[in-house]
Amino acid sequence: MRKGICFCLLMCSALLFAGCLGKIPEEDTISVDKKGRVTSTIVEDFDKEFYDAEELEGEIDAELAEYNQNFAADHIRKEAFEVEDGVAALQLVFDESKYYADYTGLTLFAGTLGEAEAEGYDLSGEYVDPEGNPADVETVSAGGEAHVLILEEAVQVKVPGKILAVSPSEHVTVTGSREASVSEAELSYIIYK
Repeated sequence: MRKGICFCLLMCSALLFAGCLGKIPEEDTISVDKKGRVTSTIVEDFDKEFYDAEELEGEIDAELAEYNQNFAADHIRKEAFEVEDGVAALQLVFDESKYYADYTGLTLFAGTLGEAEAEGYDLSGEYVDPEGNPADVETVSAGGEAHVLILEEAVQVKVPGKILAVSPSEHVTVTGSREASVSEAELSYIIYK
């Protein structure tokens, strides 16, 4: 039930976010800002006559309130929810990646390379730079200033800095200086500065 509502929540927030920008995102997106906040946008079909947008939004609000009551502050906020032309979008903002991981049950880490290693993530592996050339983590680590986003979802990704390397290359494609596309729900790494 929780994952179903979470999915619907993320879906609906994407539409609201899109409405604020004047354009509805066409794909699910995870964005990380410089402060480590995570914005998750989900866009889904919502075209059945028996679907009720108000009921869904009420369930989303109730679930978020239940989750946040365990903390002194609200660590997850609904940024936007919209249903338009048979498409629902939900955008949620998480104070940190750990709240996203806790709420959804999916792996998501955003932090420095050192913090990732301290959390037990294995950063070894084959990386490629934005042009698709082999890249070494030590070389691209930018003197210790590099960050990494680790996730296990097929989703569009936006990071607050220039992407230096990604892995695995068969599932992660750099689509812009700060954007990437993850095609498989497998553990993926995006290193950026």
